[in-house]
Amino acid sequence: MKLHQALLERLIELPSTAEHELRAVLDDLGLEVKKVELEGGKAVFNIETLANRGDHLSALGIAREISARFLTGIKLPASAGEISTKKVSVPVRNLTDKCLRYALMEMSLPVGMRLRADVAQILGSNPEHHPIVDLLNYVLLEIGQPMHAFDRDKVEGEVVVDLLQSAERVEALDGKTYEVPAGSIVIRDRRRIIAVAGVIGCANTMVTKETTRVLVESATFDPVCVRKTARAMGISTDASYSFERGADPEGVIAGLKRLAHLAAGAGGAVKESEGAHVLGLTQTEVQPLAVRRVTVLLSQFRKELNLARLEEVEVTSRLKNLGYQIESVAIGKSGADRELRFTVPSWRIWDVQNPEDLVEDLARSLSLGRVKLSLPPLDYNLPPPNDFEIASSRIERALLGSGFHEVITKGFYSAEDAELLTRLQPELADRHLTMKNSVERAYSHMKVSNCLHLGRLAEQNHRRGTHTVKVYELGRLFSLKDNSGRVYEFERDVLTLAQSGRWFEHEYKKAELLEECVFLLKGVLESVFRAFGQELVIGESNHALLHPGVQGSLKAGRAILGYFGLLHPELKSALDLSQNLLYAEIEVEEMLRLIKPPEYADLYDLPAIRRDITLKLPLRTLAAKVMRQILEMNHSILEEVSVVDHFKKADEDFRRTTYRLTFRDKKRTLEHSEVDAIMSQLLATLREKYALDLA
Repeated sequence: MKLHQALLERLIELPSTAEHELRAVLDDLGLEVKKVELEGGKAVFNIETLANRGDHLSALGIAREISARFLTGIKLPASAGEISTKKVSVPVRNLTDKCLRYALMEMSLPVGMRLRADVAQILGSNPEHHPIVDLLNYVLLEIGQPMHAFDRDKVEGEVVVDLLQSAERVEALDGKTYEVPAGSIVIRDRRRIIAVAGVIGCANTMVTKETTRVLVESATFDPVCVRKTARAMGISTDASYSFERGADPEGVIAGLKRLAHLAAGAGGAVKESEGAHVLGLTQTEVQPLAVRRVTVLLSQFRKELNLARLEEVEVTSRLKNLGYQIESVAIGKSGADRELRFTVPSWRIWDVQNPEDLVEDLARSLSLGRVKLSLPPLDYNLPPPNDFEIASSRIERALLGSGFHEVITKGFYSAEDAELLTRLQPELADRHLTMKNSVERAYSHMKVSNCLHLGRLAEQNHRRGTHTVKVYELGRLFSLKDNSGRVYEFERDVLTLAQSGRWFEHEYKKAELLEECVFLLKGVLESVFRAFGQELVIGESNHALLHPGVQGSLKAGRAILGYFGLLHPELKSALDLSQNLLYAEIEVEEMLRLIKPPEYADLYDLPAIRRDITLKLPLRTLAAKVMRQILEMNHSILEEVSVVDHFKKADEDFRRTTYRLTFRDKKRTLEHSEVDAIMSQLLATLREKYALDLA
């Protein structure tokens, strides 16, 4: 927003005319000055305005802030008393509650109307514009009310404010054609759109140098609706910039009165003999402006600003200069505290909602330099951790000790990535969450899987000379539906892991085989499940993003919590991966539902007897399945079964898997003979019932 010092000086007596001193005041008020230029010996400040402060887009709004700081009065600009008792010459209808107030003023314009030199200098007026257009811009800069003028002779029949039912194309004042989206507020005459409300007017009713009658529109439009329309059209104008931040509803008529005063010969903006005349005024209002009141205790101001001796008179005088009406009531037995009841001014109705907003206004007025910096008292009673914090701590303990590093990747990917995943898994087509206003083409979709991000991260590390990549991410994935077709709430917490290259970092050793890495990753996943009090069970899986022959589901009991395996060859090729990538994905919310405290087995001094057996396993038989079969034989002294070795010769059509069986009795020392008898019985059962034999 451009603030002209010359315009500001007409509204308030400045503490100093020095440019650098005024800039320092503006910066201290929270009105960040980005740039200062000189025009005609006066400064023009380019101010960065906040998204919720529409009142800062005018010299009057800035003058209020300076007034509250230095407790000086404001000279309100002169305006016409009564505009007209007549209606304008066309019917006016407001059919939407997205337009809170709407007014139309009809004026006659003299031929050869010209601005005074000082007004033209402030505006830097365009000689191609009609002076009435420049005056509208002047009122916007001065008091912050956006207005628009239609050529009365080009408006056909009536003026209607309504919501657009379906998208339409319009030619705008800038000569470009835009598509106006459905749901936008538009101004129509009897047969066409003549303006996109709050954004830009149309060329079909544009005011030219030959215009002799105008209809001047002044209104208050819904900020959200204007913002959506401007973004969809890809345009930003002075009007939309102002309406998006909340225009003053009471400024609708005030702006027209100021314009009527300026345009008349006595108003000082045009020569008296060239003044315009008001012919009529029509007003509409959807509903009366609600009065908002906010109550703050004087003690709250003192506490929040850390100013124990802050006086009530200073609070009320400063906030009155900002436009608040204040009622003060003593509370408490001794009346030591005061309850201050504030009526919010119309130009702050969009953003002042609660006591904190009043505290911020007072802090700006006082200067943040007056607020003493001190740490609040510490509370040593830590709140209990939430579910996500519990999950994070347990996962960290399990993974960091296994050499995995935590990473954070972006939550987006491109349309090309989405198409790649959909090609492998067609049901993803209606699960992708697409961004309508993505910042870049590469961030057009929310990620439904993390395999692409971790794959690219692994390859980047390999190309930089890292031989061992073991990473995990505890983050969120996004999907419109799950596998059963139920609608998600878009996001869910997921633990994803990736391993690529060597498992161990010792380069002098031979790199591990894929089978070994799968086995080692399974052990890491078991430690994650044990951290949640669960035993991991590997089941069959046919996940489309993983290699069909190297994958499995991750189960706790009968509940499937995720999957792991080798990345699909097509994804490996598309990502140009130089190494295999093992990927795992676990649903954290499902894991938390099954969480239970860890169980600790009693320690015994009695020795254990261990026996190793190597079995011939068919290629498609899971080692874990055989482990369960051995345990299901329910030998009372069989304590544990684990896999200790696994290999396959190139010319054999089976695998050799070595199991270690641990036998122990809690009350006595075992004899080798009874363990030999159990082993013989166990091998016979495996041979007869499951067709498994020793290798």
